[in-house]
Amino acid sequence: MTKPDFTIKFIKNAADLRLLSERLAALPAFALDIETSEWWNRHRERIALIQFAYRADDYIRVVILDALAELDLEPLRPPLEEKGIIKIIHNASFDAVRLQTHYNFQTAPVFDTMTAARRSGERKYALAAQAQTHLNLRLDKAMQNSDWSRRPLDVRQLHYAAHDPYAALLLYENQVKRGLTGDYLLRSPISSKQNPLPLDVMPVIAPTVVPEVAALTPPLDELPSIKTDLTEEAIAVLGIVSELPTRYSPDGLAASVGTMRVGLAGWIIDRRLGVDAEPDAETIKLAIAELCGKALIEITETRRLQATKSGVEMWREVKG
Repeated sequence: MTKPDFTIKFIKNAADLRLLSERLAALPAFALDIETSEWWNRHRERIALIQFAYRADDYIRVVILDALAELDLEPLRPPLEEKGIIKIIHNASFDAVRLQTHYNFQTAPVFDTMTAARRSGERKYALAAQAQTHLNLRLDKAMQNSDWSRRPLDVRQLHYAAHDPYAALLLYENQVKRGLTGDYLLRSPISSKQNPLPLDVMPVIAPTVVPEVAALTPPLDELPSIKTDLTEEAIAVLGIVSELPTRYSPDGLAASVGTMRVGLAGWIIDRRLGVDAEPDAETIKLAIAELCGKALIEITETRRLQATKSGVEMWREVKG
C-alpha cells in the first residue's frame, strides 16, 4: 500500500493567499478539490474549503484555503483561468461548477480524472476506487460527512481534505501515462456570488422543508421526462428516497452508495447503475441537488430526505 507523502499548509489570510496565487500561476498543472456545506440547497450552499495539490521538486505540497474566512478570493482567478495551466479535478461537474456559481471563476483548461476513468470503460470511477486500483492508495472516507462549516477544523478533517487533491494529482499523472484524456468544459457562466458573511451570522432559516422544494412541486402532467431530464444516478436516488423515506440525510445518502451499499438501497443502485458501478459521492450529491431542484424530493425539518408526491409518482412510473 502506497504511503501518502505530502506537506499540508492551511491558509486563511490575504498575504498567504497572494503567495499561493503566485505559486500556482508558475505551475504547469495543479489539482484542486472543494468541501461544501448545505450543498443540497442552492440558496444556502457555501464553499467551505478549497484545496490545492502540486509538485514542488521531488515532493507534493497541499494547500488548504479557508473559503469561509473573510477573504477576497480574486487572486485565485489568474491561475484558475490561465489557459497554459492544467487544472486537475475529479468530477469537475461538481467542483468547477460550484467555483463558477459562487465566485464566477471560469476554471479552464480542466482535466477531469473521473471523466478519463469513465472514458476508459471503468465502472468504479469514484476517486477512492481509482486510487485503490491504480495507485495502491487507500483513501479514508471516515470524515466525508463532516461539518465543514465549523471552525476550528479537526486535524482529521484537514487530513481528509488534503488527500483528495493529492490523489487526483497522482491519478492524473497515471492516466496521462496510460494515454487517457479527461478534457472538461464549463457551460455558460452563472452569475452568483457566495454570501460573504460567516455562517454564524447568516440569517437563520427555520429548519422546515426546503422552501423552494415545497413551493415548486409540479403537477403530474409537468413531470420531467425520464429519458431526457434525469440521469440514471438521479433515478436511483429517487428510488431510494421514495422507498426509504426519512432514512437518509443528504450527506448520509451521498456516502452510502459505494462498495458498502446494502439492503434495498443497494439493490436499487445495482439495478439502475449495475452491480460493478461505484458512483462518486459528488455525482450522488449532484443527483440529490437535481431532484431537490425539480421538487421531486425534499428535506424534512430533521434534515432527512423524502420524496414529494410527484417524486413518488415518478418512481412508480419508472419501476413499473
